[in-house]
Amino acid sequence: MPDRFVGRARTDDAIRHDAPRPTTSGTVRGRADKPDVATQAIRLPDATQAIFVDRSGRRGRRLRWTAYAVLLLVLVLLALLWLSQVAVVG
Repeated sequence: MPDRFVGRARTDDAIRHDAPRPTTSGTVRGRADKPDVATQAIRLPDATQAIFVDRSGRRGRRLRWTAYAVLLLVLVLLALLWLSQVAVVG
């Protein structure tokens, strides 16, 4: 059984003893270059930082008037509901 494999490892009888062994004399030790500044990690913004800043106040005024309009509509609908209940009973 000259070329028998057990899993991925060869058995002793399948290893060629006349093949040249790799040498490590050609390896060069040295110091790695410093990484390029373009490869620095990206800094994420603070989670509590404001996402949208409206310095003019226009967005806030529009939001406030929209809330007023919705509140007025709800009050009118509640008044109509109350009046309809009074009209049915009376």
